[in-house]
Amino acid sequence: MKGNRIIAYSAALVALGIGLGYALAWLPNVELVSFTAALSGFVLGRTWGIIDGALIFGIYSALSPFGMAPLPLLLAQIIGGAFIGFLGALMRERLKKAHFAAIAGIIGTAFYDIITNAAGFVAFPTKQAFLAYIVAGLSFSLVHIVSNAVIFAILFPVISKGDLTKKFIVRK
Repeated sequence: MKGNRIIAYSAALVALGIGLGYALAWLPNVELVSFTAALSGFVLGRTWGIIDGALIFGIYSALSPFGMAPLPLLLAQIIGGAFIGFLGALMRERLKKAHFAAIAGIIGTAFYDIITNAAGFVAFPTKQAFLAYIVAGLSFSLVHIVSNAVIFAILFPVISKGDLTKKFIVRK
């Protein structure tokens, strides 16, 4: 029974992450996909956090309303999502405090932005593309990192309170 419960939670979190990706697609670099990947690690543990993070980012990116990312960028997004899911499990106890949740948001998003910007440059390796990734990437990354720090700092402490955590956390 526990295996079925984990798979059901996993499927629900993956669907939630993808749905939230579409819901905020119109708003550049403000998203709840990263939070959902970290939430999966928080609730289901390291292995499922990695799997769900990879699935959330991979499916959303492959079916993005802006078109599928080139393969190097798609792979970087999947790796970044897996890392964020892992981070949710790794920092589970600390995510209950807003400042630690903000730090997790900063670490996960900075890692994601670094590898996706590097992969974007690999996909489009011209001098103009390099300059565009550096100049535009810094401002977009700053917005992305700050917004995820705020989202993590607000949502993780709220989710951690009360019986919700006791009822739904599957893996310690």
